Amino acid sequence: MSQFIKNTFLFFLSLLLVFTNLYAINKIPVLGTVEDVNGVLLPDALITLSRQNNSAVSNRFGEFDLGRIFPNDTMYVIVDGFQKKEFMPSSNMRIKLFPKSIIQEKINNVRNGQTLIIPPGIHFVYPDFNVDSTFGLIISNKSNVTIQGSEKSEIRLLKQDADILHIFKSNNVIIKNLIISYEDLEKRTKNFSISRSQAVDFPDALALAKNLYGERSFFKYDGSLHHTRGFKEPFIEHNLANVVNIVNSSNITMEGVSLSGYGKVCLAGQNSRNISINNSVLNNGIYGTVLENCQNVSISESIIADNVELYYHKNSDMNYVDNKIKILGYHIPELIFVEGGSIEMLDETIIPPPKPTYLISGSFKMSKKEITFDEYDSFCLATGRGLPDDSEWGRGARPVINISYDDAELYCKWLSELTGKKVRLPNVTEWEFAARGGLKGGDDYSYSGNNLLEPVAWCKYNANKMTEPVGLKAPNELGLFDMSGNVFEYCSSTNDSMIVLKGGSWANSGVSCRVADEVVSSINHWDDNIGFRIVQGD
Repeated sequence: MSQFIKNTFLFFLSLLLVFTNLYAINKIPVLGTVEDVNGVLLPDALITLSRQNNSAVSNRFGEFDLGRIFPNDTMYVIVDGFQKKEFMPSSNMRIKLFPKSIIQEKINNVRNGQTLIIPPGIHFVYPDFNVDSTFGLIISNKSNVTIQGSEKSEIRLLKQDADILHIFKSNNVIIKNLIISYEDLEKRTKNFSISRSQAVDFPDALALAKNLYGERSFFKYDGSLHHTRGFKEPFIEHNLANVVNIVNSSNITMEGVSLSGYGKVCLAGQNSRNISINNSVLNNGIYGTVLENCQNVSISESIIADNVELYYHKNSDMNYVDNKIKILGYHIPELIFVEGGSIEMLDETIIPPPKPTYLISGSFKMSKKEITFDEYDSFCLATGRGLPDDSEWGRGARPVINISYDDAELYCKWLSELTGKKVRLPNVTEWEFAARGGLKGGDDYSYSGNNLLEPVAWCKYNANKMTEPVGLKAPNELGLFDMSGNVFEYCSSTNDSMIVLKGGSWANSGVSCRVADEVVSSINHWDDNIGFRIVQGD
């Protein structure tokens, strides 16, 4: 019996030794360094484990040694001023930590009804990788919050594939006097446009884009934005990051902000309403704005500059008011969408009235105001042309004058190549359809937007014998300015080989300013009371 007990003891002892050795074999040596994102070694980092008692503190060279431990555990690394990080143990580790941001913590934890002042200077932010790496800052489920910058307050995100500011399920949020951008300031968004003269069809354009811009690039062709990998707008597969992303929120106001996309989207919104952007800058994005199911969104008195595409909107209501739009530094006109259809034209001065006629037009976009010197001078500077004479009345926001019909056509061609859209002069039907207010108007008014001349037009009775800056009189039902008065406007239509001018001018009485009136001129004629506006569309 004693021999049996002895053998049994030896058997279990050998099993214990085997399993102990196996257990020990699973342990690995865990050591390495702790550093910041710039490679600076961090001393005094506390390294602990979730299930084992081992711990270590990095020395003044950032080195640590946990000894031999089981790898199926979680390491926690904590350093003052840095985000806490979790890692799986391995040998020869090189641990990078991201700094904490006081501004980030304050914004992410802002209270309802609070006004948070951002100090001057540049505040660098990383996403909180312990919470969500898809954004740097978040305002979530908050109301009546104001984030206000001081002089030259700027927030820069140090990660290129994340949103900077995410506003989620919040109401009455105000963002003021703040620059929000990505850190890579040298990465400007390029105007990746390919014209019809470069490629006769889309396959040719795609091949050229891959050769010029790479296999993972955006490009514009034939008026639309494309991706070399075949992604379609709004490029969901590409996971475009956003400077500001507003989701399921309402009553969001941005005043005096600058949103710099650097290859991302400046402003995105989903399922939100009452968004107002005033006196701000949206620049250098793939898109200026991307909106889906958003209502009552407006951008006013702002600069929208050097975005590859101005916007992508789906089931959304956007209103642009008195903005400056630039591409590659060149001023381009702001456009208004004119929905096509028919306007019943009935002459009620005749008794009995005759059968009505109909003014019929397709849909198009038209420049909100007459083309200004700012916009036309951009064309001249880009093409090396001489600047037209301003008759010593001033340039800037006044309508361009002293240009010929051919000059206007060349401007349209240049703007088509710059924007990737088909730009041209309106024909007479389109011009009158828009001047009458389209489907929102009709044949009720003699002038564009009114039966009285003075509220809507600069004419010989109020213009002091010169042009006036565009957009100062009341617009018509579509939001188009100066369709009556200020300057005659070239149309692409002809009458007995003569070109047609519409709208009247500062030098005319009410007769020439009526929307039904037109005059004709030789194609080579130009004057200081003739200008033009453009349409975009086939």
